[in-house]
Amino acid sequence: MEQLPRSRRLFVGTYTDGGASEGIYVLAFNEFERSLRVEHAGTHAPNPSFLVRSGSALYVAHELSDRSCLAVYSVADDGSLACRGACSSPADAGTCFVAAHPNRRCLYGANYESGSVGLCLLTADGNPCGGLPSVRHVGSGPNRARQSAPHVHSASFVPGTALLAVADLGCDTVTLYRAEATGALEMPPVETVRVPAGSGPRMLAFHPRLPLAGLVNELADDVLLLRFDRAGRHWEQIGCLELPTAPGKRGALNGSSDTVGATQDDTTAASERTVLAAHPAFSPDGRHLYVSVRGSDRIALFNFDANGNASLQADYSSGGRGPRHFSLSPAGDHLAVANQDSGEVVLFALDAVSGALQGEARIAVPQPSCVVWES
Repeated sequence: MEQLPRSRRLFVGTYTDGGASEGIYVLAFNEFERSLRVEHAGTHAPNPSFLVRSGSALYVAHELSDRSCLAVYSVADDGSLACRGACSSPADAGTCFVAAHPNRRCLYGANYESGSVGLCLLTADGNPCGGLPSVRHVGSGPNRARQSAPHVHSASFVPGTALLAVADLGCDTVTLYRAEATGALEMPPVETVRVPAGSGPRMLAFHPRLPLAGLVNELADDVLLLRFDRAGRHWEQIGCLELPTAPGKRGALNGSSDTVGATQDDTTAASERTVLAAHPAFSPDGRHLYVSVRGSDRIALFNFDANGNASLQADYSSGGRGPRHFSLSPAGDHLAVANQDSGEVVLFALDAVSGALQGEARIAVPQPSCVVWES
């Protein structure tokens, strides 16, 4: 019997500054041909830098320097997009991340430039219907170039709770807020987790089974392993995973070092680039943690046992330059990377046992900043 092509859809957020990008791109991945193609483009929305897929909706953070902006798009059966509304405020700016309340009645935006958390209320049918006052952070860190003020970079709900964990790169904190059913964040916060000064916390990944989070620190180029209680509170650090600093050169795990296949030219070239940790994600079965690193342009792979103990497995080329974001397919069999600096989305197949990456497809997309799979 002839094998029928199977197509899977991906959504790509981009930076439109410079005029080359058309906004949000919808890609189709043909598994039989191992190819990617652009299915839709041309929303012309400014800087849709971060996306979250939820049912028939796409939640989008538009990263603008003069205001905050969260938007909701409907996704038609053919993958085309239509904007259903937005929340915007001139009091905030630089919305670089979006998260949804578990009851889907409120969106939360991480406003990097204004150091605040924005709130956008949704109607019962998922349309934006107005905003709540943003929650502002205060403080700074020792890195004068990057931490002179608060810089909220992400906001993620602790699984199974109403606690919103907000990572602030400027203040070296993860702040836990309890979200009410209405979407409002209770004050004062439940807890403030402080990380080593100058770390620059950026993104969180939660283990699918264990009360464990991996916090990527952009400036320190490492991952802090944090354990919390059943209620999602009382976080404590239980480990630190260092990340690749050069092609073929692995970072350290709990203080050890390992260099594999690094040449002097590789190390010299990497030393001339700023190495910045970017994005983490656990595999659906919890056995692997993937982390992207810009500058070294690697995807690090860590293995986890049933108790949450980590070991470094390997690191791989991201297939381009500047892997700002990546995502795993719902089945955990593929990984898609948004290589911002080289302007391409690269797709890898994942080994079912080892989690190793094997390149499958790539496609040019101007300044991709985020890529998510259709659920």
